Amino acid sequence: MILSMQELSYRRQGKTILDGLSWEYKAGEQWAILGLNGAGKSTLLRILTAEFWKSSGELSVLGVEFGKGDIPTLRTKIGIVGSFLAERFPTDLYAEQIVLTGKYKSSILYREYGETELEQARDMLRHIDAGHLIGRTYAGLSQGERQLLLIARSLMEEPELLILDEATVGLDLLARERLLKHIEQICKLPKAPAVISVTHHAEEITQSFTHVLLLKDGKILAKGPKADILTPDILCQFYDQQVELIPLGEERVFIKPIV
Repeated sequence: MILSMQELSYRRQGKTILDGLSWEYKAGEQWAILGLNGAGKSTLLRILTAEFWKSSGELSVLGVEFGKGDIPTLRTKIGIVGSFLAERFPTDLYAEQIVLTGKYKSSILYREYGETELEQARDMLRHIDAGHLIGRTYAGLSQGERQLLLIARSLMEEPELLILDEATVGLDLLARERLLKHIEQICKLPKAPAVISVTHHAEEITQSFTHVLLLKDGKILAKGPKADILTPDILCQFYDQQVELIPLGEERVFIKPIV
């Protein structure tokens, strides 16, 4: 079991942000979370990484039961990638130096390192087909290249769970598609981590994602195998209007509102 939650709720300043979530993520699955602004996606991720603490309910991640298990050790087993991380790194560092910071869970290199450690970082970049970034400074990378770099960084400690928090935000169409292809490659690695990809856009749920959770107004509207969830009936409830599903190939769909 990758994670299990039962009737999980989170309240802040008298307001319920997440209400009675129950969800199981089993080994061998890959999950996407689809939600609109204000659905509670970011709050849920912060609870999974123990940045926020649940108000009620039960939660276990990678076999660690919240309230009983070793949370600091759990955090070392979780990698997270999001646009919010992109501005935290010194712009004069080289790509392989940025990747190496993932080994130390820091935005700077505060420990001594040498060519051996840098070569490990370069190998990681090559491993995810991003070798072209080696030797380039962070300042000289595009936003899409920076996101790919952060994915490589998150993989340095071989996490058991990788969380992609709206990793394509701010990318143009071509950059987004390139990044999605890289994510597909990562999901298919022989020792791929379990992945949770959080997005606003259904077309970003690529072939490797087997299951989808729809989060709406702090509640789970639907969850299960992708083919059972991405249907016109369920998505009309999700968006509160009639929608059309346009196939994009390779199990991807585009959601078009019917006005």
